[in-house]
Amino acid sequence: MTWFETHERTRIIREVEAHAAVDMSGRLPWRDSWTPFFADRDALLTALHARWDRMCIAQLDELTSPEAVRETASRLRRSNAGVLRILAHHGLVGLPADGTPLTASPVAAA
Repeated sequence: MTWFETHERTRIIREVEAHAAVDMSGRLPWRDSWTPFFADRDALLTALHARWDRMCIAQLDELTSPEAVRETASRLRRSNAGVLRILAHHGLVGLPADGTPLTASPVAAA
């Protein structure tokens, strides 16, 4: 993958994240112009899911206190609620009865 392709994929993911922050419907935005970087919606969903897992691992990996893990996991869920709704809508993470997105990462579930 070239630098340009990597840059565009990151830009697209950030665009989806920005859209998800204001549209909590769980609908995955899609533009035909994204096809060269994500072959289809499933590829974009896979990338969003991988990004979520990496964020959880990166931000929770060094924490040792169970309370710190819970607080950080809660902050991550709140700040990424729109993306988590997209992932839940497509069966990649679960939503409890109250609608609060659950983490996809077993690390964050601690």
